[in-house]
Amino acid sequence: MVEKRTLAIIILATLTWALIATGSTTYYYLEQAKYQEQLNEKQNLLNQLKENYNSHATKKNLISGDYGALLGEYQWFTEENYSPLMSKYEQLLSNLKGNYTQILNAFPELNETYGNLLNRVQTLKNENVTREEFGSLLNDFYKLFTALTIKESEEFLGKTFLIHVNLCIDYGNGTVNWYNNTEVALGTTLFNLTTKIAKADYSYWPTMEPGHILIDSINNYTSGYWIWYYWDESTNEWVFGPVGCDAWILKDNGTYKWTCTS
Repeated sequence: MVEKRTLAIIILATLTWALIATGSTTYYYLEQAKYQEQLNEKQNLLNQLKENYNSHATKKNLISGDYGALLGEYQWFTEENYSPLMSKYEQLLSNLKGNYTQILNAFPELNETYGNLLNRVQTLKNENVTREEFGSLLNDFYKLFTALTIKESEEFLGKTFLIHVNLCIDYGNGTVNWYNNTEVALGTTLFNLTTKIAKADYSYWPTMEPGHILIDSINNYTSGYWIWYYWDESTNEWVFGPVGCDAWILKDNGTYKWTCTS
């Protein structure tokens, strides 16, 4: 009887060990598969970043070369009328449009700047162009070109380096809206996040530091003052925003709140 009981215990222990071993193996396999999937995803992001960067650098270098060549001609030009250089400038502007169409379409203010520059070229095309006028065109082209390259780099970097944040909007009248797990680019400010999620009217105060923006209304709600907080994980409490919302950089998995107070 004792031998049978001992045998039963041994069999039960063996089965328990086998189940634990099988479960551990399955868990280990799933964790390894998940980890490998994350590694593959990160590698794909890095590959995409490399491709985008190479394309960005190639376009920038080509247009910089063309701009540098035209700038050199301008500096050594000895005639009073600079209209012979206008066709080259117009081609340079066309190349800019062709290479940065997507960015121009995404940012209306840059597209408007391009349109204004093109209109100036069309106006001066059949007239005598002074050195000052052509120099101004070159200067404005370079400013626009620089802005476009910065925006493009921000675009592809932002798609690669993303964080997730939570935002609460408390209207102070019982209505509270949460926007959880919102995806934003690394380096995004609370002001950027707010305007991405809601319609926000604001005032700009040049003398206020750090940050210059005060929110006047969110989604047209103006019955009070809008103040912001961040959630402090170490103390588990809301902390009053110490700076302007445009100076506060969001952190990954951070939680923030706007509250309207009378």
